[in-house]
Amino acid sequence: MAENTKIEWAHHTFNPWIGCTKVSPACMHCYAERDFDERFKQVQWGPNGTRVLTGSENWAKPVRWNMLAQRRGQSMTYGEAIAVYGKELPKCESHEWDNRTKDENNAWLREHGVDPLRRPRVFCASLADVFEDWQGPMLDSIGGEVRIEGPDGPGRLMTMHDVRTRLFALIDATPHLDWLLLTKRPENILGLCMWPIHPSGKYQEGMSFAESHRRSNVWLGTSIENQEYADKRIPELLKCRDLSPVLFLSCEPLLEPVDFRWALWDSWNDANGQPRLRVDHLDGLRMLDWVIAGGESGPGARPSKPDWFRSIRDQCQAAGVPFLFKQWGEFDQNLQRVGKVRAGRSLDGVTHDGFPVRS
Repeated sequence: MAENTKIEWAHHTFNPWIGCTKVSPACMHCYAERDFDERFKQVQWGPNGTRVLTGSENWAKPVRWNMLAQRRGQSMTYGEAIAVYGKELPKCESHEWDNRTKDENNAWLREHGVDPLRRPRVFCASLADVFEDWQGPMLDSIGGEVRIEGPDGPGRLMTMHDVRTRLFALIDATPHLDWLLLTKRPENILGLCMWPIHPSGKYQEGMSFAESHRRSNVWLGTSIENQEYADKRIPELLKCRDLSPVLFLSCEPLLEPVDFRWALWDSWNDANGQPRLRVDHLDGLRMLDWVIAGGESGPGARPSKPDWFRSIRDQCQAAGVPFLFKQWGEFDQNLQRVGKVRAGRSLDGVTHDGFPVRS
């Protein structure tokens, strides 16, 4: 919950709460459930389980990341640079960094493939789902119900709606971070967008829904593991096209081949009630900005066939969409179980680290 995450496509992770409910085959071997429910007994997964609010120390981290990100490209200590550039920062002795000027350090970063002006990416939430419509109370770390503080002391029970509202207030207060909201419930995004925003900080009467809710520092994504959930979730994500500068897919764990050559975009209406025009698979893929793919790791991992990844890579290349191959997972490209580290993340000898132009 975590500074300098090991996740290949983000710099930090932030969890406003912990806990979720499984909704599709990709959830079968959920690492968050395995660790925080079965191992540490901190949260109970499922529709009748619990959701635990993370502490104030955790909520303070993005504010610090934002402060440092605002200074990116400027003078900072080596420790601050680690917090900004994370795992991308090459190894360097502190005295070497401190003995160089700001411009020399920036040149050194560029020589090592690090953009000193890039915006940090925050994955929210790796141990929950921001768009889960949970109706139960929020608990604290010791299992007590959390209440809203009022002028006369603790009041009503805190809900997930309250925490989500607080989350988007935090997002608005950290404009130098790009927040990546990855959900398995894209059908809930529009209904849970209770957070209008405007550059002035105030909602202006007469603004459209998209104008009042679009955030330039929020990337919206959905997870797909097979054709069934690609067919279900991608059209729901595309309904949010005007809310975010980046729409992305995470095809992980990839459990079956996925072909983007379906035409579902003519089955729903636009904001004015007009039918969407039918588009071919490449045009449909071009409506997205980024695709991540990877295999499954951990106990019980299911292997992914290399041709499944090659197909997604080739479809992205044809459509001009950035492609990031995150990992093989527990099984290598020969379908031998060798572990995540040994399996690596090279696909046909190439490391694919595609990102949207914005990043």
